[in-house]
Amino acid sequence: MAEPWEENHWIPGVLSQEQVRCLYKNGYLKGIGSEIDPSAFDLHITDKAYIVNKGTVKPDGRQYTTLLNDRTLFTPFRPDRDSTFELQPKRSYLFVLREALGLPVEAPFCGQATPKSSIGRLDVITRLIVSGMEEYDSFNLMKPGQQVHDMFVEVTPMTFPIQVKEGTSLNQLRLFYGKIEDAELKSDIARNSYLINNIHGDGSLSVDLSDTDVGGVDVAAFCADGASATDMSPIYVSEPIEEAKQTNPIPHWRFLNAENNRLTISKSDFYILRSKERITLPPGVAVYCRAMDETLGEMRIHYAGFVHPWFGLERPDNKIGTPLIFEVRGHDVDVNLTDGEKLARLTFYRMSENANKPPENGYNSQELLLSKFFNKFPSKLEKNMDGKVRPVAEILQ
Repeated sequence: MAEPWEENHWIPGVLSQEQVRCLYKNGYLKGIGSEIDPSAFDLHITDKAYIVNKGTVKPDGRQYTTLLNDRTLFTPFRPDRDSTFELQPKRSYLFVLREALGLPVEAPFCGQATPKSSIGRLDVITRLIVSGMEEYDSFNLMKPGQQVHDMFVEVTPMTFPIQVKEGTSLNQLRLFYGKIEDAELKSDIARNSYLINNIHGDGSLSVDLSDTDVGGVDVAAFCADGASATDMSPIYVSEPIEEAKQTNPIPHWRFLNAENNRLTISKSDFYILRSKERITLPPGVAVYCRAMDETLGEMRIHYAGFVHPWFGLERPDNKIGTPLIFEVRGHDVDVNLTDGEKLARLTFYRMSENANKPPENGYNSQELLLSKFFNKFPSKLEKNMDGKVRPVAEILQ
């Protein structure tokens, strides 16, 4: 009997929602939920968790579960009485994931993972571990004798404490039929057709340090206020979003403006910026965004990200295209960033089949936007000299 990818004549490329559902129905993916995006699907933590004691433990090709019994490396981590895990900044944790891979040995599939956009914007590092593989955030063709591959996520909050529960999704997995490189669109057509305001013409993204309006205040970038973050209540991460538990952003972010088209990235601070280029993706194209280099001087763009088909198309406000958000962290020394500087590069991939149009979400219409786990800024704000803002209504009281 032919496998579904053979029977349906799938072509090399990124799997769509329907193709992922097909693998699940045929038993090749375990524990998949309903949250399937046009070119990836969410991964969900279970209540089996560990504190990482001596630094993160990279996968080395062995079954990862064999390492979890070593109490010098991992200590079991129990949730609070309300089944909540509270994760502290600059400490690493490991969660067993609900999903697992049950692909047969001969199945020609590869995978690539990133943090969800909402998680990267909280300055939380996630790394997927697939048992039996040797790298983070990816898997290649299955090894003989390993029919089921358990998966884990390593989680390190950097700025904010966060709260999660069993079923919380922190990262996503994108599946490829065939080798990843076989799906790549390498011609100039993708770069020129799907990038608006394509400044450099080489598929790279540059930073936009011009001002945009947020609550009546001009702002070019958000910077996390680390002093207040250490005293704040944990950010509650849940799906669906519980509006009553969204965090007020005002105490925890400063508004920054460029001076002479330049912005200083201070060491150890975390920033939200946006790209000058705007993206419009058709249903047959997906994108992977990665830093130009692992490090740019002493500044790290450490959150790669997926861009799904349909991104930037048919915006409710009728704007053409949508910028991408950069999550930027300074390291060791201050760095002076200039408007239009390259920060990331896009890799364009062919879909194995066209993706269905997803429901509208806030990120598709974003300009400069925080994680959805923060409340929106009020419509009328005032900024003081150090970049802190407060509502005008509060000022008048």
